[in-house]
Amino acid sequence: MRKFDVEKLEQKISELEAIDGITLAIWGIKPDDEKYVVNFDIGINTLFDLLSFTEYDVERGDFDPDINDIFIIDTFYDCIMNFANMTVEYLAENTINIYVPVENSFVKLEIRGIEYEEIAVTGYERVANYVGEKPFKVGVFNYDTMEYDRFPQDFVAGESKFYWYG
Repeated sequence: MRKFDVEKLEQKISELEAIDGITLAIWGIKPDDEKYVVNFDIGINTLFDLLSFTEYDVERGDFDPDINDIFIIDTFYDCIMNFANMTVEYLAENTINIYVPVENSFVKLEIRGIEYEEIAVTGYERVANYVGEKPFKVGVFNYDTMEYDRFPQDFVAGESKFYWYG
């Protein structure tokens, strides 16, 4: 990988540090008109779980991103911060797809319940069209009030009340 690309990667990762450690929630309506809520954490580990290389590989300078990795790195921060424009496809309990407009297309994020009841972003890909309905609320957990504030409208990057770590 060229030095310019490594510097660009480091810049994008530093952008992501602004959202590393927040908890998001999405409220919507199931197809049977019952309400649901799904909450999940966003962190640097979330990003690296989606990539073909690890954070350790980056630290060593031993990685070669493919086209999918580059797309994820280039768009992940903008995608998260554009959640106000998303649609949600409800599939099952703690299983949704989120569609967010990014770069003249959409990003599809797969949110799934995995081991130990953890809910995580398990997939991230570019798609041509969106599916689903707008959620009626997207929130970021405020650890000072123990309630959800609106996201991204009320979110202030770096304000400690929004981060689950000290």
